[in-house]
Amino acid sequence: MDKQIFNQKVIPRFSLTLMIASIGVFIGFFIPPILYIPIMIAEFAILIATFWFRKQRNMSSPLLYFFVLLTGITTTPIVAWAGHVGGAGIVLQALGITTLVFFSLSYYVYTTGRDFRSIGTFLMFALLGAILASVVNMFLGNALFSIILDVIVLIIFLGFVMYDMSKILRDYNNEDVNIAVLSLYLDFLNIFIRILHLLVLSKRRN
Repeated sequence: MDKQIFNQKVIPRFSLTLMIASIGVFIGFFIPPILYIPIMIAEFAILIATFWFRKQRNMSSPLLYFFVLLTGITTTPIVAWAGHVGGAGIVLQALGITTLVFFSLSYYVYTTGRDFRSIGTFLMFALLGAILASVVNMFLGNALFSIILDVIVLIIFLGFVMYDMSKILRDYNNEDVNIAVLSLYLDFLNIFIRILHLLVLSKRRN
C-alpha cells in the first residue's frame, strides 16, 4: 500500500473507528446483560463477513463500522468494572498509555521501514498458546497466572502492531484500506483491554 493512501485513507478511517467504538461503549451501558451473548455472536459473524466482502467497498465499509460499534458495546463491561474500581481516571489512563504505545510503534515501523513480517508465525502460535492457557486458568483461578497472561498477551499484540504495519505497507493493495483499518483497530483494542485490566489489578492490589 502506498504511504499516501495510508495517510489519506487508513489513518482517517482508523480514527473514525475509535470514535465509533467509544459510542459503542456508551451504548453498552444501556444494553441488558442478556443481550451480550447474541451481540458477541453477531460480532464474530460480521468480522467474517468483513473479510469476505473486503473487495466490495459498498459492503465492507458499513460492515467494518458496524463491527467496531459492536466491539465497543461488548467492551462496556470491562470499562464499567474498571470505572467502578478506579474511577473514570483509570480508563483515561489506559487509553492514554495505549494511544502513546500504539502510535509510537506504528510511527517507528512507518518511518524506519523495518520489516517485522517474519514474526507473524511466532505471534500467532504465541497467541494460541495464551488463549489455551487462559482457558486452563478459568478452572484454576490463579490470580498471579492471570496477570502473567495479561502481560504476555499485551506483548504479543504490541508485536502485532509492528507486524500488521509491515504487512500493510508491503503486502496490502491500495484497495485494502478497510482490512488495514480493521487490523490496526483490533491491535489497538486488545492493547487497551490488557493495559486497562493490568491497571485495575494493580489498583486493587494497592
